[in-house]
Amino acid sequence: MKRILSYILIMMLVVSFAGCGRGSAGDQKIKLVDSRGVEVSLDAAPRSIVSLSPANTEILYALGVGEQIVAVSEYCNYPEEALSKQQIPTGEKLNVETLVALDPDVVFLSKMNAMEDQITQLEQAGIKAIVTEANTLNETYEMIKLIGQAVGKAGEADKLVSSMQESFASLKEKVRDRAPKSVYIEVSPLQYGLWSCGRETFVQELLDIIGAKNVFEDVTGWSAVSEEQVIERNPDVIVTTLSPLTGIEDPVGEIMGRSNWSEITAVKEGRVYMLDADMLSRPGPRLVDAARQLLEITE
Repeated sequence: MKRILSYILIMMLVVSFAGCGRGSAGDQKIKLVDSRGVEVSLDAAPRSIVSLSPANTEILYALGVGEQIVAVSEYCNYPEEALSKQQIPTGEKLNVETLVALDPDVVFLSKMNAMEDQITQLEQAGIKAIVTEANTLNETYEMIKLIGQAVGKAGEADKLVSSMQESFASLKEKVRDRAPKSVYIEVSPLQYGLWSCGRETFVQELLDIIGAKNVFEDVTGWSAVSEEQVIERNPDVIVTTLSPLTGIEDPVGEIMGRSNWSEITAVKEGRVYMLDADMLSRPGPRLVDAARQLLEITE
């Protein structure tokens, strides 16, 4: 009997310790392939994380590993807790020595955050780098799952993706029988050269989900467009993702006051809106909120 009890106690301890450690996978190695197609191997779920992508930061917090983040980029402003982390310049201003000194278990970057040689320097210094990229909803789901796998939260990532998919399905069902409004999304203002977005972007997919018609659905990706094209396509609704931080104090008023735009339906009816650029442009959980806001202003 004593031997049986001893065996039971040992098994209980084994099970208990299996649930502890550096992540849900315990001390098992984690292997994954990032958006570069590069295989990254981690000894265990990371205890210290640097996130140099705002979208990745939002995903990491949504997965419940915010406490493990030791530093973020200067553009990581959501959730509010991210603002209390050490902030690091990105892009050409990225200081590799600063990152190496932090000695993180892993650094998450997007392809826009750093030059290839900087990533190489990080890896040569023994820092694990995971590079992500997502332009569509499916790629966003894959990115969430990739990050979840990397931090030992694969189950939570699957639940997050399922929740997003269910929310989008619910929105799509809600608008099934409504007449579509035409929408122009402005991501760069007239004074800097107009830019919008079309197919092969998650913004196009959000418009499809809420039953709206993108006036630039024939454009691929994020692209420059002309003032004449916008006027000719005469959108019912105009959405700007600018903010006063761009130097335009009143983005909506600036669009409403454009001399050649007075006959556009959206301008005539006062249906020009400013949406949170971060929410609409970051591939992550808040795309659901962006879809809800787009639905509200196009009803």
